[in-house]
Amino acid sequence: MADGVVHRCTKNCPWNKKCFVCKTESEVREDVVVLHKCMITKEDIPVHIGKATADACVG
Repeated sequence: MADGVVHRCTKNCPWNKKCFVCKTESEVREDVVVLHKCMITKEDIPVHIGKATADACVG
């Protein structure tokens, strides 16, 4: 795989970590949510790795 795009956890972390989530070959065109297991709290954290559209629902 070439350089690729590295996606990291976007949660405001009290331990100042930027945990690795995944690496894609190129930028993701759609909004994709990946569940990331926090190494400290063991909770599943939803991480958006794609580009959000202007008309996307925010719930």
